[in-house]
Amino acid sequence: MSAPLDRHRDQRQQLLAGVLERLRRLGIPVSFGLLTPYYDFYGQIPDGLTGLVVDEPAGPGSMQVTVVAAHRTGESSTDPHLWTREVDLEYDLDGDVYFEVTTLDDSGDGSAVWAPRQLVGTEEGVVDAIRLWHGYRDTLRATPPPPDPKRLARRARQLAARHTAAGAARVRIAVDESAVPAEHRDELAAHLTDVDQAQLCFHFPRDRTGRYSRSAVVALAGYGIVLGKRGPWLSVRADGDDLVAGVEALIDVNQDHRWDRLPWLWSTSGQAATPEQRWQAPSAEQVRPITELLDRHAIADALTLSGVEVDPDLAALLDGYPISYSYARYTETWVRSLYDQLAGSAPWRLAGAFRSWQDERRAAGRSPQHEVALFGLKGLNQQSKPMVALGAPGGVCRLTMIWTASNARLPRALWELPPDLG
Repeated sequence: MSAPLDRHRDQRQQLLAGVLERLRRLGIPVSFGLLTPYYDFYGQIPDGLTGLVVDEPAGPGSMQVTVVAAHRTGESSTDPHLWTREVDLEYDLDGDVYFEVTTLDDSGDGSAVWAPRQLVGTEEGVVDAIRLWHGYRDTLRATPPPPDPKRLARRARQLAARHTAAGAARVRIAVDESAVPAEHRDELAAHLTDVDQAQLCFHFPRDRTGRYSRSAVVALAGYGIVLGKRGPWLSVRADGDDLVAGVEALIDVNQDHRWDRLPWLWSTSGQAATPEQRWQAPSAEQVRPITELLDRHAIADALTLSGVEVDPDLAALLDGYPISYSYARYTETWVRSLYDQLAGSAPWRLAGAFRSWQDERRAAGRSPQHEVALFGLKGLNQQSKPMVALGAPGGVCRLTMIWTASNARLPRALWELPPDLG
């Protein structure tokens, strides 16, 4: 069934002719025709609405311009540009006519997308808005950060601090056994006996100065845990130059540092683990080409060498480009966060990390999921935040940018560069 006709099509085309001509003189391709459906707080545009369409030069987005009837607000305001659109689902042109400009970051499959509408009073204003948008990828491109010359020195300082802490391990046991179900207390006692204090002190997360991270909580073992639910865990926190082991209620999937599947990081019984188990590599020399690329901030090359793909959004950020016009202001922050996090990763370990996560879900009777979050990109103070996630479509590791309000993530010890590697 064909879309309804725009009964104001000819009038709209005539009113938009000046804008079309200005854009063509600037070398910006533009066409007149049906608009992709979009909606905002006013509702959805009517089917068959016509206007100007300018496609993004290197992306799926577009900018659309039509004309609508509007009137000035009755509120006392000194802003001469404050208008409100008439609530008119047919977009009739009976009244004062203004330009309605809308940016669609992704027109997708043609279904309606969220796109706030902006009223503009002059052709010059429309053209200026389109010129800014049309070249935004290059204009607002961020420069990927160069390698930090202090990074290797910082890593050496952290490694020295790890060896010092391991050589004079200071771990206090402050466990309240009553926090653990009675049927699991023998298991707790066995774990406490099995703690390798030197390994625990060596592997505990560090800050940039080399000291223990004051904000880190490391979950070692859970007791009667239901995946995704809060339950008792043997955990470790830093207290100055000491580590303190206790039992606290944690949600397992929300922990950055969870070592229950990595016993060699903290227990005597795990010290027989092979390099393949510890690092997913037979030796440090085997993965040195990858770590050298990471040190040079050749992140894309390191991922490729490790057999890891990235989605278009992350590929754009790795090159410094905005992912969209709407989020262009966050490009600098996201690029910096992406390089900082991935430079400390071990991308060859991602395949094993994803399998470990899926195995855990299967063991808990949970259905498999397509992806799991690794880390956030920062910058947005809202519930749903941008994060980098790991998936394996078709058996190939792939990093994607997702938006989620969940705190669940893959434990860092599964995918970061192991501190004892080499």
